[in-house]
Amino acid sequence: MRDGGPSILSFKVRKTPLAVNRRASARRRALIACAAALCIAVLPCAACSQTSDRDAKFRLAQGLEQAGDYERAAALYDGLLAGDSTNIVLLDAVQRTWMQLKRYDQVIALLQRRLARAPRDPGLHAVLGSVYYRANREQEASAAWDAAIATDPSNPMTYRIVASVLAENRLLDRAAAVYRRGRNATGDQSLFTLELAQLLSSTMDYAGATAEYLRWLAANPAQLAFVQSRLAQITGREDARSAVAGVIRGALGDRQDLTLLRLLAWLDMEGKKYEDALTLERNIDALENARGGELVQFAARAAGDRAFDVAARAYQEALRAPLPASQVPVAKYGYAGAMMSLQAAADTFSSPVRGTPATEAVPLYGGAVRLFQEIIAAWPGTEYAARSWYQIGTLQSGKFGDLAGAAASFSHAVQEAGPLRTLRIDAMLMLGKVETARGDTGRAAALFTDVARAGAALPDQHDEAVFRRAEIDYFGGRFDSAAARLAGITVNLRADYANDALRLQSFLQENASTAPDALRRFAGADFLARQGKNTQAVSIFQSVIGDYPAAPLVDDALMRVGELEAAAGLFQDAVAAYERLLRDFRTTSIECDRAEFNLAEVERFGLHDDVKARAAYEGLLEEYPKSLLADRARRRLLELRGEAP
Repeated sequence: MRDGGPSILSFKVRKTPLAVNRRASARRRALIACAAALCIAVLPCAACSQTSDRDAKFRLAQGLEQAGDYERAAALYDGLLAGDSTNIVLLDAVQRTWMQLKRYDQVIALLQRRLARAPRDPGLHAVLGSVYYRANREQEASAAWDAAIATDPSNPMTYRIVASVLAENRLLDRAAAVYRRGRNATGDQSLFTLELAQLLSSTMDYAGATAEYLRWLAANPAQLAFVQSRLAQITGREDARSAVAGVIRGALGDRQDLTLLRLLAWLDMEGKKYEDALTLERNIDALENARGGELVQFAARAAGDRAFDVAARAYQEALRAPLPASQVPVAKYGYAGAMMSLQAAADTFSSPVRGTPATEAVPLYGGAVRLFQEIIAAWPGTEYAARSWYQIGTLQSGKFGDLAGAAASFSHAVQEAGPLRTLRIDAMLMLGKVETARGDTGRAAALFTDVARAGAALPDQHDEAVFRRAEIDYFGGRFDSAAARLAGITVNLRADYANDALRLQSFLQENASTAPDALRRFAGADFLARQGKNTQAVSIFQSVIGDYPAAPLVDDALMRVGELEAAAGLFQDAVAAYERLLRDFRTTSIECDRAEFNLAEVERFGLHDDVKARAAYEGLLEEYPKSLLADRARRRLLELRGEAP
């Protein structure tokens, strides 16, 4: 054999006609078997190739459609559909791209062919109506939508399908009519409440929308918060609130329905009608026999809205109810906080450029302090005592200038905070700031370090502690250490200390290497100012300006002189500092917008010169329209013009 392999054909066999015929037959059978095997092997590959080709075309069509090339996508989809005419995915794709190309007649024909196979499909009828409508064949559209409903008029889903298509075509009134038709057809008036409410809200039928939400609330009384959240989307306007209130009052009538009363009280608070809301809450409290509990909850919400006068009265009424003993400290603390906020609002001595003198602040806030002291005496060792110590310390440090008293109060807050970790750490931060102001940087540094290492500290608390620790290094002239600490802070720009942290970081980067001696003297003056030794601080800042005229921090020194002179009531000196900064550093200083704003504030609140103040505010808006102070300047201008900000 040529291949050298064994074969049955190599054996010597007597060649007879029968043998030859048998051998030929065997060969044919072998050839047939091989051909069959080859077909079996090749046919799946061909089918696989065809499937792969169709998948590739489909993916290409999808890509073209997503790219907005609807013409080529439609051609590909159409070709694929020709080979698979019942494929739902391809039918939808062809229909979708033809609609983009506005081939409405072709889409209608396609949908009619589909309906011939599924005549009772409400979705196809509804979509057909949509195509007719877009083709400006409104009569046929209406007929198609009626046909959709006729497929199953007792099924609520039929009406949802048709109404959804109508809403997509912005036929909101007709969609609402379909829902109402569905209610009548099914005999169930509780159907479609949320759908109708949303539609009616969109058409500004606020009364109708409210009626639907009340229908839902009647069937689901535990869903009050959900209904409030939906109504809140439309009650931002006075006309909408009036319409909503009218429907609620009409539904309430003479009944004492707690759910509707709560909804109406909530609506009054949305409209800032706190007196009306308080009247309703009194009624709710009595109906619930809550003994003031409802009033306490209302007072907390009112205080959160800064309606402190109404909150204070609600707390007082709750305490007279009388409240259950467990709620009394809650109400007492809430009342004390509301009174403190009321006294702050009445702080007519305070101005943006010069705070309230301690001799005037002590009697002004003394009532709030006494209330907090009563809580401490009545509930020692509780969270309310700890919170009261914290509030007293805040007043002592921020209003009274009593740093020793503030240190003692914050220390008590730290000791009594117990499991209130956030409060304890806040008190430690405040105590550290007070100790810094007292000049005890050693104790302050230890407190800030403890907070930074505390696992329970929130990210903002941790970062503030690191910043305050960096400040102490800065005050002490350890600039490299301060910069290293600041570099590790992830500043939350909404935090109170964030701007100070960013400013100090930038200030050190600019001055530590270029003017270290000037920076060291500047930091010492800053520390004196922190301790309230303003006269000494101003003197040193002025010496920095005179001795280092080329230092990058001269504009910062002028800014600090202006701020300290204004705080001391030396307004003309403050104006001189700000004007020099704006004159000499207008093109180089990043402090110019703040100097312009501060100048305007001094002119208005210190020197009472509204003309110059207006000019300064307008100058800021003209030269620094993107300043963070621009919004405040606009509000000040509105105030000067006698307009509500």
